[in-house]
Amino acid sequence: MHSKDIDRILKIAQEDAERILRHAKEDAERLLKHAQEDAERVLRHAKEDAERLEPKEVPAQTPNVVKRDKMYTIGEMSSRLAHDLQNPLTIIRNTMEILKLKNQDVDKKTKENYDRIERAASKMSQQIRDVLNFVRTSEPIMEKTSILEILKNTISGLDIPSDAKIILPEQDTEVYGDVKQLEVVFSNLILNAIQASENGGKVMIQTTETDGNTIIDVVDNGKGIEKQNLPKIFEPLFTTKQQGTGLGLPSCKSILESHGGTIECASIPSKGTVFTIRLPRY
Repeated sequence: MHSKDIDRILKIAQEDAERILRHAKEDAERLLKHAQEDAERVLRHAKEDAERLEPKEVPAQTPNVVKRDKMYTIGEMSSRLAHDLQNPLTIIRNTMEILKLKNQDVDKKTKENYDRIERAASKMSQQIRDVLNFVRTSEPIMEKTSILEILKNTISGLDIPSDAKIILPEQDTEVYGDVKQLEVVFSNLILNAIQASENGGKVMIQTTETDGNTIIDVVDNGKGIEKQNLPKIFEPLFTTKQQGTGLGLPSCKSILESHGGTIECASIPSKGTVFTIRLPRY
């Protein structure tokens, strides 16, 4: 095959990948927007119905009914997202692998396009994971485990920018918990910290032990969280990100509470944020 034919095939493949990516992103944004609107509407109607009832008629499980409706809506959203985005994401990744294998000596602009496509696909995958992690309510499989090992495994699976710095605890400590679920927690917190820290931010993770508990602080030097938003950050669907699902932090809270733990947040705008996790050691 002539080099001109190869160049033409590669160009067509790249254009196809970019078109698929564009359409997939549009679909993702549309689905997320509609699903969030649906969830908010269900919650609003459930609350209005509860308020209209006389006190003696208010069922004891009204909060659970509201939560059930919310979970049903989120479940529907997750199914639609997984179905509609899985095939485009697979095509994008496969196309990128073919392009890289067949055209390794690319110019700077083409390499930037490849990187942009991969980053966008990673963001879409993260959105799907956020939704599915929130919907899943499986019981934790508890075992004694190493915090340092969990953190290293978590970081190895993340797309960390080259200019971001993550500082791990100098000494290891043990907790009693579900390894996979705790990896979800730290994945969310570390990614949030990196996204909040522009131009080579720093994320520092510290651990201390006290009264049978392990305390883990995830500290960043990013833009911080506005005071009026702090009470809302663990509420499902609340987000200040343009492409966020608003489900990452609620998932963290739900997982940690199922472990008998807690999570709190303190933040100073333009200075940084600290998430403090408390987990039982036994």
